[in-house]
Amino acid sequence: MLSLRRSTLLAVAASTLALAACGDDGGSNTPDAPPQPDAPSCTAIAVSDTPVFNENSDDSFIMWSQPVSTSLGSGDTLLNFEFYGGIESSLAGTIDLTTGNQNNYATCAACFRVIVLNAAGDDIEKQFFQSGGTVTFASDPLTSRVMMGTTTDLTLTEVTIADDYTSTPVAGGVCLSLGSINLMADSVPAAWTCPKDQYADGTTCNCECGAHDPDCDIDNAPVGGCTGAQVCGVDDTCVDACDVLATPAVGCPAGVCGYETADRDICYTDTTLVDAAALGGTCTTATALFCGVSNTVATGLCDKFEGDDLGCREACDATADCATGEVCAPLIGTKGLCVTAPLNDTCETATPLVIGTPVTGSTAGAASNYNMGLETAACTGASQAGGDIAYSVTLTANQAITVTVSAVSPNFDPSVAIVGPGAGTVCNASPIACLKGADAGLDGAGETFMYTATTAGVYYIIVDTFYQRQGGKFTLAVTSP
Repeated sequence: MLSLRRSTLLAVAASTLALAACGDDGGSNTPDAPPQPDAPSCTAIAVSDTPVFNENSDDSFIMWSQPVSTSLGSGDTLLNFEFYGGIESSLAGTIDLTTGNQNNYATCAACFRVIVLNAAGDDIEKQFFQSGGTVTFASDPLTSRVMMGTTTDLTLTEVTIADDYTSTPVAGGVCLSLGSINLMADSVPAAWTCPKDQYADGTTCNCECGAHDPDCDIDNAPVGGCTGAQVCGVDDTCVDACDVLATPAVGCPAGVCGYETADRDICYTDTTLVDAAALGGTCTTATALFCGVSNTVATGLCDKFEGDDLGCREACDATADCATGEVCAPLIGTKGLCVTAPLNDTCETATPLVIGTPVTGSTAGAASNYNMGLETAACTGASQAGGDIAYSVTLTANQAITVTVSAVSPNFDPSVAIVGPGAGTVCNASPIACLKGADAGLDGAGETFMYTATTAGVYYIIVDTFYQRQGGKFTLAVTSP
C-alpha cells in the first residue's frame, strides 16, 4: 500500500496520473549539496496535455502531474510538481532550485521530479530531480491551491532516492532540460461545472458537478445538488437511498435496492445488475450482483465472492440474520451474504485426506485463522489474509508427496501450504511454521508443490487466499509415488 509520504515506489498507471505523494519531512537538517557528476549537455524534453491535480493533496502537501511526451524508458513518463509545507514560510516569489533546502528531494519545499515508469506501469524505472534553474510563483501554491508561475533554465539530473528520501545523482546519468515552463494549474478540475468555491470546501458533498468532489469522501457529509432523500452515488450522480437490511426493508420508488457502501444502500436502475433468481437459486446473468428481489429490495446477492458459484444467497450484516449453520461473510464493512460455515475451518477440525483420492472443497464462510508465516519465500511468497480451511494427511518418514489444487472457481485465487507434523494445535503458532507452499497463479488458477516428509506423523494442508474477502471452490489432491 502506498504512503502519502515522499515515495520512491509508485504503482500507478500513467493514464490516471494518480501518484503517491507525501507530507512534511521536516527541513531543519539540510543535507549538503551532493557532488554533481560530470555529464554531457542536457537532453531537452517536452511535456504534453495539462497538469492533473492529485486529490490526495492536503494542507501540508499539494501536487500536480503532467505527461512527458519525450520517451525516456520502457514506460510512461511523468513530470511531478510537488510542494510541501513546514519548510518555507511562503513559496510566493522567486526560488532558487539548487540552494538550501531545495538541493535535495528529502528537504525541498518546491520539488520538480520526473518519473519514468516501467512497461507495466507499476514501478519506477528511473527518476530525475532538479539540479538547476529557478521558479517564480505569483502566489504560494499551498495556500492558494493554484500553481501560477514560470520556471527559468530548469534542469533535472538522474538520481536515486533512498528510504529516507535523500536524492543522490547517478554517476554518468542523464541530464534533462525543461527550460522555461509557464505554470498554470488549478486544484479545481476543468470538468467541474458547479461554483468553484464549492469544490473541496470541507463541508458539503456537491453532486452532479461534472467531477468528483473530495467532500463526498467525508462520512455523512451533507449533500448538495440532490433532492429529498437522495444521496450522491459513487458515480457522482444523485440517486435514491434505501435500506436492504432495515426492519422492514426500505424499498425504491424506481429500480432495485442494493448495497453500495458500508453505510449506504441505493436504488439501482441498471437492470443488468439484477438477476431473476430467487433466494437459494442460481444467478444466470453474467453482470448481475443482486437477486432475490422482493418489493423492489434485493434480499440476496449473486455469490461471486465467498462461494464463487453464483448462488443467490441472503443479504446480511450479522450471523443472526442467517439460517442455522450459516455465517454472515462480510463484503462491504459488516454487510455481506449468508454462507454455510465449513466444518474444517481449523487444523483441529481438519478433514482427513486419503493419498491419491481427490476431494472437493470451498473456503466460503471460513475465518482467517492462518496468515503470519505463510507469506515467507519458502512457503507461498505472498500474504494470505483470506479465509482458510485445513486438511490432514498421515505421512511416513522420507515419503515424497505432490499437493495439487485444481478445478478452481473463476474468481478464487488460492494458495496451498503444508504444516506439521503434530497435533492440530501445531497450526496455532504465530508465525506458523510453514514447510512448503505455493501461490504462483491468479484468479481461477491452480497451485502445486512437492514435499518430502522428514519424519512420520500427521501433517496439515492449508488452503488459503491472498484476498481478504474472497473465497471459492477447488479440488485438492495429495499423491505419492
